[in-house]
Amino acid sequence: MRRYTDISLVSIVRNALAQDRFWLEAQPIVPLNGAACGPKFELLLRMNDESGAPLSPEKFLSAAERYQLATAVDRWVVRHVLRTLAPHAGELARMGACFAVNISGQSLGDQEFSNFLEGELRQSGLPPQLLLFELTETAAVANIVRAESLIRRLRELGFGVALDDFGRGLSSLTYLKTLPVTTLKIDGSFVRDVAGNDRSEAMLSAIVQMAHTMGLATVAECIETEQVCEVTRRLGVEFGQGSSFGGPIPLERVLGGLVGDNIGTRAALTQQS
Repeated sequence: MRRYTDISLVSIVRNALAQDRFWLEAQPIVPLNGAACGPKFELLLRMNDESGAPLSPEKFLSAAERYQLATAVDRWVVRHVLRTLAPHAGELARMGACFAVNISGQSLGDQEFSNFLEGELRQSGLPPQLLLFELTETAAVANIVRAESLIRRLRELGFGVALDDFGRGLSSLTYLKTLPVTTLKIDGSFVRDVAGNDRSEAMLSAIVQMAHTMGLATVAECIETEQVCEVTRRLGVEFGQGSSFGGPIPLERVLGGLVGDNIGTRAALTQQS
């Protein structure tokens, strides 16, 4: 079923790349301990089909992965993010804003993508604190040599790197000491039921203690209730992400709220035209 769906969508994904029918939404990442910090968001990719209707990310990303289009999609994301943030980089940096950008497993294993990413970042001149790059744990472990190389290149440029979905794989601890990441994004499977599951709470507590010992920031994904939020806060998780704090909204609207309504107005006019 999945393969059939992917086959039916691959041409739509190719056309979306050619016709620039992707767009980005931003979901807030908020401090749980009340500490003052700038606004933080994870950038999430969205795509419209040929009729203009949005497609499920799970579907179009699956097709992109299966038919080797994920790296092309990642290149679109990198260029779009840098182009969108560049005119307001100074103001965003002064307020301490940070935007997390996901990198696929295919791109992680592609040396040409690593060169492309470094070149685009250097050319953009963006302050490194504006961006955090997210790599899933499973992709990093599958491409451990490439992952370590890319992470070190990003760290040398001053950018932060998060290991996403941490805890899902079986080799988390083995490879964590090898990868010079700055942040752990704890997989939602440890978070969703933490308010009523002693084992989940114990495992989450252990991850947080280990991260603090290693000097890593922690983000709990999938916080959907106040009870879960309270437990993760008590256990020492610094940041939370999930429906309790707000869902994804278009990046242009987020920027409009941060640096002025002119951005949102301009995006709306562009869509109308």
